[in-house]
Amino acid sequence: MARHPHRVVKKTLRLDPEKLARLQHLLQTTSASAAVRQAIDEILAYSEALQAARRIQRRGTFARD
Repeated sequence: MARHPHRVVKKTLRLDPEKLARLQHLLQTTSASAAVRQAIDEILAYSEALQAARRIQRRGTFARD
């Protein structure tokens, strides 16, 4: 069975309502769920980019100041 790339599951989370409201405002989402999903996507993408940059740096292909 193939995995669906946009599969969503329902979870119960305990979150600080003020932080959630700030996140929703920062990401300009229309719902708290959308804000959490977007924040997860962004931190995962950031982590992947950081890992790639570190691999490149270890190979010595970044110019150093």
